[in-house]
Amino acid sequence: MSEQLPLSQLVEQLAEALRIYDQLAFDEEYDHRLGGPCSPKQLAVLEKRLGKPLPPSYKAFLELHNGWADLSGDAKLLAVEDHTAEWVEEHLADLEEVFADLDQENPFEHGALAVLLGEDSNQVLYIDPHTARADGEMDFVALDITTEERRFPDFTSFLVHKLDLLRVMIDAQKKGIPKSDAE
Repeated sequence: MSEQLPLSQLVEQLAEALRIYDQLAFDEEYDHRLGGPCSPKQLAVLEKRLGKPLPPSYKAFLELHNGWADLSGDAKLLAVEDHTAEWVEEHLADLEEVFADLDQENPFEHGALAVLLGEDSNQVLYIDPHTARADGEMDFVALDITTEERRFPDFTSFLVHKLDLLRVMIDAQKKGIPKSDAE
C-alpha cells in the first residue's frame, strides 16, 4: 500500500502512474486532464446538492482540482459542472432503471452524490451521506453497475487504492503479464 503523502503529491504520483501505464500498455499517452481549483461558489453548489458539508478529503481534492478526465478508462472524477451535464443525468437515470429492475435500493434516491462516472463505463463512485462521521468524512462507495465492490473511509483512500492498483498493473506490464491476470 502507498505511504501517506500530502494530497498534492498523491495526485502527482497517480498522474505519473497513469502516464507510465498508458505508455506501457498502449504505447501512447492519453489526456488524463486535471481540472483547475474549485471556487468557494462551486464547492457550495456541491454541498447544496449533497445536503451537507463535503467530506474534508474530497473538498481538499476539489480545492486543487475540479475533476479529472479519464481517470479510469472513460470514467472521470466529475467536475462540479458535470453534475448538471446531460450525459451524467442520463447515466444516473439509466442506473435508476437498473436498480429498479433488480429490485435494489438506489443510493442516489437517498442523497448519494456521484463522484466518478463514465459515459460508457460501469464504474461508479459515490459519497454515502448516511455514513457521515464526527470528522466530517463519509464513505466513498465503488460500484460496478449496481454491485458494491468496495467502500473507502475517505476520498484519499480511494486515490491511494487507485495508485496501488496502477502500480500492480505497471509491474505486470513490465513483466509481460496480461492486464486481466494482474487485476
